[in-house]
Formats: sequence, C-alpha cells, structure tokens
Amino acid sequence: MDFKQIEAFINVAKYKSFSKAAEATFLSQPTISSHISSLEKELKVMLFDRNGKDIRLTEAGKLFYEYAVNLISIRDNAISSLSLYDNRICGKITIAASTTPCRFLLPQAIESFSKLYNEVSYNIKEGSTQYVVDQLLSFNVDLGIVGDMIDDCKLTYTNIFQDKLVLISNLDYLDANINFEDLIKLPFIQREDGSATRNIFEKKLYEMGFNIEDLNIIINANSLETVIQLVKNKIGVAIVSYYSCKDLIQANLLKCHNINGLDIKRPIYLVYHNKKTLSPASRAFIEHIKNTVYIT
Repeated sequence: MDFKQIEAFINVAKYKSFSKAAEATFLSQPTISSHISSLEKELKVMLFDRNGKDIRLTEAGKLFYEYAVNLISIRDNAISSLSLYDNRICGKITIAASTTPCRFLLPQAIESFSKLYNEVSYNIKEGSTQYVVDQLLSFNVDLGIVGDMIDDCKLTYTNIFQDKLVLISNLDYLDANINFEDLIKLPFIQREDGSATRNIFEKKLYEMGFNIEDLNIIINANSLETVIQLVKNKIGVAIVSYYSCKDLIQANLLKCHNINGLDIKRPIYLVYHNKKTLSPASRAFIEHIKNTVYIT
C-alpha cells in the first residue's frame, strides 16, 4: 500500500467516478484503475461496487475511507512539521569541548548565538581532545571543539580560533623572559596524556631536539583547574593556554613568562561527524561560530 493508491481511492470515492478522479489528479484513467485494483488485492476486499458508470463505496470501502483520509492527513501534517522544523532554529545542541576552549571560547560562542536564537538549549560535556573525538565517533554529541586534530576520515575539522600557549608561575624570582635551559630546571606540572595542550607542547619540544622527559616533572594533573591551583600555590610552573587564565594573569595572581626561542601557537577546531544528521540548530551554530571573530 502506498500513498498514490490511497489518494486514488479517496478521489474515486469523492467524485464517484474513475474518469473524474483521473482528471482531478492529472493521471490517466487506467492508472487510477490500476491503483484501486492493486489496493483491493492487497486489502483482500472490494472497496467499490461498480455498475457501469455508477461507482459506490462498499461497506468495507466506507470503513477504509476514514482511515485513508487520516493517513493522508497524518502524512501532510508530518511534511508540514518537518518543513517548519527545517526552518526553525530551536531544540538542544550537545557539544563536547576540550578543557581550554570549553572554558574561554564556548561561553562566548553560546552567548552570541543565544542572542540570535533564544529557543536553543545546550548540553555541554568537557574532557580531553581524545574524549571529544570518542564522543563524536560514538554519535553521543552533535559538535566538538578541540585544540588538536586527531585524524579520522569520519571527522571534519574547521579552524575557528588561534590560541597561544605560555608558561605560568607564581614564583617571585622568575623574570618575564626565561631561557629554555632555565625551564628544564624548574619544577614542572604536566597535563594528562590525551590533553591537546600537552600534545602540542611535546611536538614543539621534539622540533627543538628535546622531549618531555628532559623537564623536571613533579606532578601529572588531569585537569586544567588543578594545574592552575598548583601553580598559584607556588608548587611549580606549567604550560597552559594564555586565554584559559588571562583573568588571573591580569589580576596579578599568576605570572606569564615568555620562553626565548619557544613560541607556541595552535588552532582551535570545530569538529563534527560527517555521517551524523545535524539539526537546523546545530547547522546554524556551525555557521555562526565559523563566521564570528572572538577577541579575548
């Protein structure tokens, strides 16, 4: 049973004529007759009594007519609702973000997007870049924001922001500019494996002919907040995103140091799964964040 058969049935019942039903629907009479014949065979009942040109619904036809009208009505309502859905920016967006962009970039993006579309709500998940990628590949989230690319043909990345990594401390004896030889002597607090900040820093060290083991690592911490609090309490130094602790630096609660010969910049990416069907709200969020300049 398909909608063409049902529509043919309704029109024959309405016009009490195969020829008039064909004319009204711009189909040939044999096509209308074929639809009705196929429908009757499938339902295993006669829907019309035919007496020459006189066409009347059988009792079974009268019973089916109500269902047929409802089926067409449900179809039309569904099409109408989907049309509205496809043009209305509302509903929930689930976003997974790695620690740094989740703290400084995502709030700005949501604030500016919400001014345009106030019927959208959000479900935010924070974790490492690897966590974000895993959530995307498992279809658990709509969008991701990360500080490093983990290559996978199922994912699409777009560069949306340029971040910079700096050395932070709360040690009075450190100058604003230090040499790399001084860095390797300092007590170093390191982010966990899977952190984009750590991965980018390790790559930069490798380019300079060093590796992470050359540092005096005293603590591994699995959260940015823990790293910052340890640094504030003068336990050690750490490499972090400048924007993740800019307020603390400006309030003189942390010091920001330049490492001579070590300039670390990295892109922040918006990422989504190629095969996931995104809602209109998610698609609008993608376009918004791609076209917005974030100044922090």
